[in-house]
Amino acid sequence: MKTVNILGAGLIGQERMKAVAKLQARGLSVRLGAVYDPFQTKLSEYAERYGFYPDSDLEHFLNSPADLTVIACPHETAVEFACRMAGCGRPVLLEKPLGRNLDEAESIAAAFKHSNTTLFVGLNYRFMPGIVALIQDWQQGRFGAPISLRLQMGHGGRPGDEETWKLDPVRCGGGAVLDPGIHLLDLISLLTHNDAVLEGQHAWKGFWKTGIEEDAHFLFRSGSTTVSMEVSVVRWRSQFEIFALGTDGYGQVTGRGRSYGQQVYRRGKRWGWQHASSQLSSEEIVVEDDCEDSFADELAACLGLGAEPVISPAQLHDALQVMRFYESAQAALK
Repeated sequence: MKTVNILGAGLIGQERMKAVAKLQARGLSVRLGAVYDPFQTKLSEYAERYGFYPDSDLEHFLNSPADLTVIACPHETAVEFACRMAGCGRPVLLEKPLGRNLDEAESIAAAFKHSNTTLFVGLNYRFMPGIVALIQDWQQGRFGAPISLRLQMGHGGRPGDEETWKLDPVRCGGGAVLDPGIHLLDLISLLTHNDAVLEGQHAWKGFWKTGIEEDAHFLFRSGSTTVSMEVSVVRWRSQFEIFALGTDGYGQVTGRGRSYGQQVYRRGKRWGWQHASSQLSSEEIVVEDDCEDSFADELAACLGLGAEPVISPAQLHDALQVMRFYESAQAALK
């Protein structure tokens, strides 16, 4: 029986609780152990629902045995907890990002370098079915010689967001490029084998006025392939899209579940209209999914439960590379 402990019972901590329940429903041998969060007023309620021990003693929690400890707390506190867990000898899943900046990422890396502790980093887009299928097709050359990649993600936002830690340049550590943009940077790293070079950039930050970049655009080059990225926290609607273009065809992923809509991966061939009534009717829908299992699938992979994943969960070296990528993009905006 695998045991999962969780530090932080906010939005993402609760997603991990649900993820354990989903793995149990699949018949996998896993349970929740202890959960620590002194600020969560509903911890006892969640404990009754999901069957864990609501620990009120931090030192006791940090020393509690587990097959995986999930760190799901705000960015400004996650680094300290990650470093403290480095010497525990038990696998750790740190929710993205790996620190608020490269210095923090490297301090976490240094703490884990000489330990026997495996560090995973929660970049769950690697486990969204449409994205997985597109990456496979791109890397296997289904679209022919690569021409370009376009990745877009926008948060709709809501009134009062400026009062939350998400838009605080200190507590969050950055703006749209860090959160949610770190997911896109990770996908670009996967799609280009860490070979993307920044060619141009521009950012805008005139709405919330908290000092962060609110809408950012980047142009990268990977060999002869053009890669563009747009990320925004002022899109006013939830939007997600990846478009992969090659000489023989293309693939498009839209949506990532919930307010972003069902994730749909469709692909088409060059001049597909020649063999169909229209270009649209010539396209093949490969995947339709609500992406509700991405947290559970990532958790199963970190625990070594179930089938081997197509794309491995991000580990320390992957996340550190992405943070270097982020740092170069962020520096270019200054």
